[in-house]
Amino acid sequence: MLRTIKSIKNSCFVIFFLTFLLFNFKTANGETIYNGTLIDAHSQVGILISNEEVSKEINNNDVYLTLLSMRGKHENATKRYKSIQKQTQGKVRYLISTKLKGFARKNKDANEAIRGIKELKRQAVNSKINYVGFGEIIVQHAPHDHEKLKYAGINLDLKSYRIKKAIDIVFKDDVPVILHVELNDYEEDSKKILDQLVEIGNEHPNKIFLLMHMAQIEFKEAKFILKNTKNVHFITSHSDPYRAKNEKRKRLGKAQTGWITLFNKKDNLKNKWKTLMNENPHRFVFAIDNVFDHHWKKNYKQRVYFWRKALASLNENTASLIACGNANAYFKLKIQCK
Repeated sequence: MLRTIKSIKNSCFVIFFLTFLLFNFKTANGETIYNGTLIDAHSQVGILISNEEVSKEINNNDVYLTLLSMRGKHENATKRYKSIQKQTQGKVRYLISTKLKGFARKNKDANEAIRGIKELKRQAVNSKINYVGFGEIIVQHAPHDHEKLKYAGINLDLKSYRIKKAIDIVFKDDVPVILHVELNDYEEDSKKILDQLVEIGNEHPNKIFLLMHMAQIEFKEAKFILKNTKNVHFITSHSDPYRAKNEKRKRLGKAQTGWITLFNKKDNLKNKWKTLMNENPHRFVFAIDNVFDHHWKKNYKQRVYFWRKALASLNENTASLIACGNANAYFKLKIQCK
């Protein structure tokens, strides 16, 4: 009997030890890295990178599943997705784009843009694509003056006609509403947007709202959202050390200047954000949001590494939820988070 009990204890220890190793391991330089399942809850494919190149990068990185939205020509969207899905052997799921047909260009007809979203949905259905949601709805976006994107910018709010129409389309499918707001780049409107986020969250308590790029939110504003809503969550994309190191381009006024970083100068999660995540594990969702060719080819591995390191510093349950569990639940992916 004593030998049996001892054997059970030894088995339990082995299981615990192996589980610990599965989620955390030390690299050659002694850093602890989270090794659980990663879901990239939002990335994009633009016209400057081929299906083959994107597929290669997805296959060569250790992100288990990527939720993918298409940019570029409206009529090519579903065709491109199916090609990437085949080449990656199902490592992607489809997010129907909301920003083609000029949705995010203020001089374009809003009704035409809304019809474009509906047409993309019909394309997906007719192509028998099991889409899991819709890509980001651009509410605010700073101007771009870059060789890869010339863009005048847009500054709407959640009560704007085209935004309400797009949200209604997403509501009908009962999938998360992904919103792109820029609280720093449009600081003068940040209070209005924050109040509207609280309002829409409380008006629709059974819907999930996800804020791209942490909404460029300041820490006290994040606490305000978490305190006053139960269903408005943060997507972590473009809040990593790489984005913070991109100051030169930002100072030149070629893109957004309001990015935030959740990391300190040693590339570790700042303690205040770490505490907030551990206190609110269901409110954060991991994503990379690759868009341009250099995102996919140059910085992908580095960004995944930053986040694996960051996740390892969180409580085990928090890390698993942010890395995989929350996206799995909110998008109804039905995968096993390990």
